[in-house]
Parts: sequence; C-alpha cells; structure tokens
Amino acid sequence: MSKPLLTINNLQTHFFLDEGIVQAVNGVYLEIPSGQTLAIVGESGSGKSVTAFSILQLISPPGRIVGGDIIWHNRNDLVLTNLPSEGKTMRSIRGHEIAMIFQEPMTSLSPVHTVGNQIMEAIRLHMKTNKNSAKKKVIDIMSRVGIPNPTERFNQYPHQMSGGLRQRAVIAMALSCQPKLLIADEPTTALDVTIQAQILQLMRDLQKDLSMSILLITHDLGVVAEMADFVAVMYSGRIVEQAQVSDIFQYPQHPYTKALLNSIPRPDTTPKTKLRAITGTVPSPFEKIDGCPFHPRCEEFISGDCNTGHPPPLATIKKNHQAACIKRQPLLKIINNQKSE
Repeated sequence: MSKPLLTINNLQTHFFLDEGIVQAVNGVYLEIPSGQTLAIVGESGSGKSVTAFSILQLISPPGRIVGGDIIWHNRNDLVLTNLPSEGKTMRSIRGHEIAMIFQEPMTSLSPVHTVGNQIMEAIRLHMKTNKNSAKKKVIDIMSRVGIPNPTERFNQYPHQMSGGLRQRAVIAMALSCQPKLLIADEPTTALDVTIQAQILQLMRDLQKDLSMSILLITHDLGVVAEMADFVAVMYSGRIVEQAQVSDIFQYPQHPYTKALLNSIPRPDTTPKTKLRAITGTVPSPFEKIDGCPFHPRCEEFISGDCNTGHPPPLATIKKNHQAACIKRQPLLKIINNQKSE
C-alpha cells in the first residue's frame, strides 16, 4: 500500500436516541492510500456511510463523534476530529480538498437553481475567481465528465436531465475544485448497467488525470472488483477484514466476507445453481452482542469462543491483509494499535 493520504484511528461515532445509544461506528481503523481506491463494503446498516460522513464532519445531532482520530496527511497530519465542524479550516477542506458524491443526485442538487450555477458556487466558494472565469471552469468540467452541450446544459435545472446526466453533474461538482480525496457513496445506485459502466470508467479516468484517491462506499461487489485497489469489509460498525482486492476475492478469511462472496452470482457456476443467502439479519443497533458481532449468523461459529468477551481485533494474516476472526487469532499477530481493545 502506498503512503496514506488519510488515516482513521479507532473512530467511534454514536447516535444518542430516546431508545438508547446506537454505536453506528465503533472502533474503525483505516488507511486511504494516495492515488488509489479503497472500497468499504457491507450490508445496509453496517456503518459505511456514517464513516464517510464522519470524515467530512457531517454528523448532525443526535449523532456525534465520541472518540478516535481522523488524520489528514495532505495538511501536515492535521487531525480533523480536533476541528470545529463549521470552523474556517474544516469548511476550507470540505468540498475542496475532500469532496463527496452522495447516493442520490436529486437530493444533492437544488431543484430551484440551474446545474451550472450550483457547480459554479462550489468553485467561487473555494477558489479566488470572478464569475466569468468560474463559468468557463464549469463548462470545462461539465465537458470533461461527459455532459454533452455543456454551454446549454449549464442553464438547465436538475429535473431537465436524465439520471445519468444528473450523476455526471454531481461528479462535476465534486471534482470542480480538484480534490485530493473523493468520497463516492453508492455512486451508481439507481443507474442502469450501461450508465453505471460509463460512470465507473469516468471515475477511473479522472482519478488517473488528477492523481486522486477514492473512498468508494458500496454494497456491490461487482463494482468493487472493477474499481478498487484495496477493500475493507464492514459489519456492525467495525472493520472485520481488509486486504488488496485480489486477496479479498481469492482468499477471504472472515466468515462474513465469505458469505458476501457466496451470495453473488459467479460466471463459473453451473446453471440453476442456487445462490447462498446469508442466514439471519443484521442485528438491531440497540442489541448488545458478546464476542464477534457476526456469530449469530456465522456458519463457522464455535460456542464459548465466538460468543464471549470483546469482539476479536483485526489481526495480520500477511502483508496488507487483516481479519477479525477468533479462529484465525492463534496463527496471527494482532495489530499493535488494536491491542488495547
């Protein structure tokens, strides 16, 4: 793995509700490498999007970051979690050095402003430029992301564009200030297969052109295989396995990773082969589970080992490959920065 652009150490983001405390993210360790793509995968409710929102300090009450550090190496190891979320420094980073593509473009774009003006607003907010110069930049980035007739599209409203064009407009807005890190939260949701392939190719091309890192949030393992250099598998607010993308697909170690891979179609399976669903459901956010949080659904469950004590920490299997499974612990060296858990 190349030198990290951003490091997450023991991130804990909780939501304080009347019904109780939801530990949406509960001890996440991650490194996002410079110029490469890290994908976070897992079922809905695993904490993927909350992790992404935490990086940008976009957690609103009743949620808040209660522990851990997010270190932005692009600014001399600046600890983002020490900054006020609406302070000058954080606002100068958000949307400029770190940008985000949200899941649904119609909720990211204002319906009462033209697409061009919305992209131009981001440029004028972060870059010292006049209106005419900013408009030229907008038309250039719209053309770059594959929006046809950008001069005309500049004056269109979101409802006048197709879903694919709206997603391209959101990408244009995110890339308008040439960020070092792009967070893409389910960037191809609700797009048909053809448009999805075009968007993924666009992101790869722009990453290469801008030497940009990407944090890809998705539940689609096909997208992961296409886009990612490294993968982190998340379950119940924790990372349970992380490795290079080839190792995740060829040598998965955690039972949850294996279950995810077994639940998707494969080209080498025989006709009429039934897909294997993961038994059970994601635990309630208010449910306290001893031991490994996946043990109620695990096919490799060992009573007395998997369902007692604290969740197993990530442990090194080989270089750039860690898994948090009690069955692997006797053979593995526990990562130093997680010994205290």
